[in-house]
Amino acid sequence: MTSLDQTGIFNVLGRIAEGVVAVVGSNCEIVIHDFSDLEHSAVAVFGEVSGRKPGAPVPDLEFITDDLDADSPDQFNYRIKIGSKELQSSTIWIRDDEGTPIGAVCINIDYDELKQVSQTLERLIEPAKAVPNLVVQDTWAKDVDDLINLSVTAYMRQEDIPKIEDMTQEEKLMLVDGIEKKGLFKIRGAAKVLAEILHVTRASIYNYRASVKAKYSSIPPPSK
Repeated sequence: MTSLDQTGIFNVLGRIAEGVVAVVGSNCEIVIHDFSDLEHSAVAVFGEVSGRKPGAPVPDLEFITDDLDADSPDQFNYRIKIGSKELQSSTIWIRDDEGTPIGAVCINIDYDELKQVSQTLERLIEPAKAVPNLVVQDTWAKDVDDLINLSVTAYMRQEDIPKIEDMTQEEKLMLVDGIEKKGLFKIRGAAKVLAEILHVTRASIYNYRASVKAKYSSIPPPSK
């Protein structure tokens, strides 16, 4: 590989590195090293994770060893510490025509801020992860029609009643008793809606309520 070829390769890698950092963001740093001058090997630095600048030396004397050759594998996803920071890093060797490393692309990611956000989110969702003693099932009904319809549907499903026409007089009384206990008759228009669902008159609903009060005693007598 000629000197011009090497210059071209480092230039292309530098442009790629700049584009990657621009996309990933400020927690990413890419350093391009040229091993022809180990004391000033950093020929390009994009991002400011480690604080290094162009002209900085190799990060560690052990970074370049006598064992570094054409068979040396790239190093992916390892961790390094810089002061209080712990970075996730990868090193890809830049090789000449014979496969000998002549430089390196070092990628460093600082996940500290993301870890802090993750820990904050964990604290915020901690109450939701707890198993509550009470689980309330809300119907999210839009109006009184929905409330009564949902109550009737739930009762029919519970009693395995396929359709309204199959309900016996006793089952209708039990349905009215359940609606009474829920306090739904306190809502204006509830009796009218239930009468329409059961295909009876409002007078019938009032009679059902009176029968329920007498038979099941579910409604306490009014206070005097």
